[in-house]
Amino acid sequence: MGTRQRFVADTMMGEVARWLRLLGYDVVYSRHFTDDEILRLASSTGRIIITRDKRLHRKAVKMGLRSVYVEAVESAAHRLAEISVKSGIEIAADPSKSRCPECNGELFKSDKERVLNKIPPGARNAYDTFYVCSRCGKVYWEGSHWKNIRRIVREARTIRDKMLARSKRRQTPQDS
Repeated sequence: MGTRQRFVADTMMGEVARWLRLLGYDVVYSRHFTDDEILRLASSTGRIIITRDKRLHRKAVKMGLRSVYVEAVESAAHRLAEISVKSGIEIAADPSKSRCPECNGELFKSDKERVLNKIPPGARNAYDTFYVCSRCGKVYWEGSHWKNIRRIVREARTIRDKMLARSKRRQTPQDS
């Protein structure tokens, strides 16, 4: 796969922004963005807009911008699957490729000794691999929460595959 898609998420898509960042995608998000700011940002940087706002989506499309209107409300897995189908992104969880879910900074691998004062004792004893955000300095490790992240990613891939199969069936003429 070539250059990874980059996104700007509207104010209703904070959870989606965090998930996409965990999956390694560059996602700009602020609870304070106006629609005009989102449109300008998408236009000037080539980012794909992620939105639940039909008006913003229609306006973006009229301007020739890429926009994904997210209809799914069931779960994070459903929203990720829908975004994958509509934008063509891959859904894969790899902590070494994740971005900071809080600030979107790139993560870099760090020796345990360099982050000892920033991690709880349980993490010090249980883990050897740590990642530090290049922007905010927050430290991450592949803790037990990654089991849940991987489960949701598997669920999203299954949902995506079913959506794609349904779409293919609709496009294929039925045998008489």
